[in-house]
Amino acid sequence: MTERTEKKRGQILEGARIVFLAEGFDGASMEAIAQAAGVSKGTLYTYFKGKNELFTALVAACQNRSLKATFRGMNRAGDLRENLETLARHYLDAVREPDNLALLRVVVGASAKLPSLGRAFYETGMQPPIERLARYLADNTPPKETDILDAELAAVQFFAFLRASVAIPMLIAHEPSPSPQRCSEIVAQAVRTLLRDLGNQSIAAEA
Repeated sequence: MTERTEKKRGQILEGARIVFLAEGFDGASMEAIAQAAGVSKGTLYTYFKGKNELFTALVAACQNRSLKATFRGMNRAGDLRENLETLARHYLDAVREPDNLALLRVVVGASAKLPSLGRAFYETGMQPPIERLARYLADNTPPKETDILDAELAAVQFFAFLRASVAIPMLIAHEPSPSPQRCSEIVAQAVRTLLRDLGNQSIAAEA
């Protein structure tokens, strides 16, 4: 893909983001997206065959940015507890982003009619962090604990705790974003729980 083509594709995705988040999936039209992106409908259809494909591409692009932001700063050679705390803080920052919450609302609303959109959201946004953390845990858990560790389940529970503590209340109950102090408490509890489950009592006691 040439630089010009990549730039035009990004321009279209930005227009799609504006329209989908404002109008929802059903309310968004390719004409409105073309107008928001500053391109003709012909150009729009050159890049994307239809609204489903465009929305799926938008979801993948947004989730890829969130994934990179979430795992930035993790040092594989660093302290396990500090790495998990860093990861948890960045994850909370990502799930609290207004655009990410709005995108989740759109996905939930559209997935009943179009399960493929929900599947795409799960595969590009929810599964990759789990897989990445599971690999990290498997690589950084003492051998005696690896025999009893389900790294993927531990990763699922870690992210589920963080998401349920912050994103779900904001998404469903429209609660305000928690204070920095509350976020620190949530991070500490999530890390303590994971380390305890890993059997690493000495590190958990320090958290």
